[in-house]
Amino acid sequence: MNVPYITLLNLAERPGLIELSQTVAQDGEIPVSSDLLSAIIHEQDTSSWSTDDVAAAHATISRITESINDSEAEINVFLRQRGHKLPLTVVPRLLTDWSRIIVRYKLHRNRVSDEKSDPIVRDYKQVLGFLKMVAEGKYSLGINDKLPPAGGLPRQAGPARIFDMGTLRDFGR
Repeated sequence: MNVPYITLLNLAERPGLIELSQTVAQDGEIPVSSDLLSAIIHEQDTSSWSTDDVAAAHATISRITESINDSEAEINVFLRQRGHKLPLTVVPRLLTDWSRIIVRYKLHRNRVSDEKSDPIVRDYKQVLGFLKMVAEGKYSLGINDKLPPAGGLPRQAGPARIFDMGTLRDFGR
């Protein structure tokens, strides 16, 4: 059973249907009503909207779903490289957050910006960095990972002690 990393309902909560509608609208197209998107996602009655509006909303949902699938494929590349057996049966919350960031980045396709000034680009670059660390075995998702626990026993390095019980024996007399 393939468990998705993120769903339309997750995206409806954050970043929200208004942003999704605006970013998915093609150039020159009026964004679909967020209320209509909500009605379709929650399987409510859509008879109060025109058939053209409903068709446009389904096209919008189709584009969002395509970005969801693209984000999952992008994440899977790194997980496969790490050796995880796919599809995952349990999706860590971290993957849901990462997938949300990737979907949001992909939906903002016409955005011209850089990492310094745009949080969407910055978040995407950070997620790619974490996914690369997962693939290299430097970051664990906590799912069937054989990574040793971070840290281990404390180690000391440095010169021999100058002040010890022997050198301080006469101190205070």
